[in-house]
Parts: sequence; structure tokens; C-alpha cells
Amino acid sequence: MFKYISKKLTKNYENVPLLYIMFNLNKYKNVGKRGSCELRLHPSLKDDEFIVKQLNNVVDYIRENYDMEDLSK
Repeated sequence: MFKYISKKLTKNYENVPLLYIMFNLNKYKNVGKRGSCELRLHPSLKDDEFIVKQLNNVVDYIRENYDMEDLSK
């Protein structure tokens, strides 16, 4: 599915998405904060530990400081 979305958003490779952050409200309600957000990085960036760590901090900050139900509408 990630490849399909990437192809749809590349627009003839003039614009290439570097990351996606997807939120699953049902998982958030059933399981809690952990595992409710999915972070996908461009294949060239996914092995960079610094980028992964920083983006995980961003995702954690969003989950802690914003109402997830309002964001998912």
C-alpha cells in the first residue's frame, strides 16, 4: 500500500514524499498511544538512526499534546 500511495503522490517524480505519519483512531481507543501512529520514511532515509529518532520524538509529542480525535476528523 505504501508503494501505491507513493506512486500516486510522486506526480511524475517531480515531487517525492519523504515521510508519512498515519494515525489509527480505532487502535488508539482500543490499545492506547503505543502503536497508534505509523511512521513511513523514504527508503533512502529509513536507515538513518538520527532521523528516525527525531521523527519518533515528533510523533510522541503530537500524541501527547494534541487531541487525537480532533486530528482524525
